[in-house]
Parts: sequence; C-alpha cells; structure tokens
Amino acid sequence: MTPIIWLLGLSGSGKTTLGSLLRLYLDGQGIDAEFIDADSFCRSNNLSTGTPQQRVRNTDALRDHALHVQASGKVCVVAAATPYEGMREANRALLPNYREVWVRCSLQTLVQRDTKGLYAKAERGDLHALDSVFDAFDEPRCPHSIIDTDRFSLVECYEQLRDLTLDALVPQNDWHDEPRRMLPHVSQAAFANAAIAL
Repeated sequence: MTPIIWLLGLSGSGKTTLGSLLRLYLDGQGIDAEFIDADSFCRSNNLSTGTPQQRVRNTDALRDHALHVQASGKVCVVAAATPYEGMREANRALLPNYREVWVRCSLQTLVQRDTKGLYAKAERGDLHALDSVFDAFDEPRCPHSIIDTDRFSLVECYEQLRDLTLDALVPQNDWHDEPRRMLPHVSQAAFANAAIAL
C-alpha cells in the first residue's frame, strides 16, 4: 500500500514548500502522487478554519480524502498544521502506511519569515486564530521524522523528506542507494522558487 506522508507544523515552517518539492520528485520518478495543501483544500471545500472544532472537522475531512487518494494507488502528501495531538492519534489509528513528519521551526524565525503575513496580522489584531499565538500547538509526541527548517538548508530538509518517503515505498519498489541520492530533474528551478517561500 502506498504511503501517506503527513507534514505538520506551524504556519510558515515550510510544509507546503517541502510537500510540493516531494511531489515533483515523485512525478519525476514516475510515481503517481497527489499533494494536498490544507489551506487550499479548505478553501475549495468551503470549510471554515477559525475554531478548534472546525479544525478537528477539517482534519477529519483531510484524512478521509487522503484515504481515497491512497486507495487509488497514489502516494498522498499532506501539508496541514494538525495542531492537536488527538488529530495525530486518529491519523495513526486510521491511516495505513502513515508517516508523520514534524516540520519544526522556532517561533522567532517564523515571525521573521512571515511568508504569508499572518504573524503581522496577528500582532495588529487583524487575525484571531493562529497556532502558537492564539491557539495551542501540541508538541508532537512520536513523529516518524523531525525536519528543522531553521537549522538546515532547503536541500537538506528536502533530502530528509525524500529519504523517509523512499523508505516508506520500499515494499512497493526495489529502490537502490543511487536513485535515492538523485535530485529531481527540475530541482534547480524548483529550489530557486521554493527558497523564496522558505
């Protein structure tokens, strides 16, 4: 069964950037994959995101969609804050071949980056729902991997995610060390664009 790679972490930590690069890599290897960004998923399904109850409901919807993607034979890559440990416990219980990846970054660095302008809005009082500022973010108890995007380069973070994904694919494919070390054919342009966001 194909894996579900679930990237979680605070806003601006690099989940979407890394998830997008991973999908590009899988596409380049001829592996069917779908990338689901939680913000885009919620907008396309008219899901509100303000309250804890709405966040739990949205994560349930994401989980159901990930199961459908997996059932179709695709690798599913999800980028979603997933702030509560109860959400992750449900993922571990309900998602086969699930890999939980904490994309970790210090709040100080996130405020400095503020790629979406959310932390500035929160400081001005224009935003009243933001993990670690107005709402809890439970520290993950047992992720399969921790990627520290404020300590390592984009390439190093990407390679860590890629290797975890290849390990999850081992039962389905006969991977060797040499392909594992290869960067995507589109990596130069992708990394140049992604570095702006990370």
